[in-house]
Amino acid sequence: MIEINVNKTARLCLLLKLFLLQSIGYAQSTSSIGDGIYTVAQAERGAEQYAARCASCHSADLRGNSNSPSLRGMAFMFIWEGKSVGELYTKMSAEMPTDQPGGLLSNNYADILAFILRTNEFPSGNQELSPNEIDLNQIIISSN
Repeated sequence: MIEINVNKTARLCLLLKLFLLQSIGYAQSTSSIGDGIYTVAQAERGAEQYAARCASCHSADLRGNSNSPSLRGMAFMFIWEGKSVGELYTKMSAEMPTDQPGGLLSNNYADILAFILRTNEFPSGNQELSPNEIDLNQIIISSN
């Protein structure tokens, strides 16, 4: 006959439940690019910032030129699909604009990124895109 220590089993079950609840909570705290990770108002602010700071290199329609990559459509997805929104944000905030890398406020970079996402027809939502790179690294750019 096998004896089971009820207290030990109960503790094990409780720990397992806590682990599962934390796992579920973590999965729910991450976002998908299809969840609407920016607001329309933020993208509109980003459009103004883009026109003032980015369009001279990437063109007004975001299609780029021989020296600057396109920030829309298939060309954008070719470069960024499968990478995180955080990687794009980091590249922008560290290297752009080329005449003054890192020269914008973090919220301005987030607004411009929201504009780029809107231009690429990713849905808007009710919360503004945060410039928090840890959070942004959890969101993968995907056409799904």
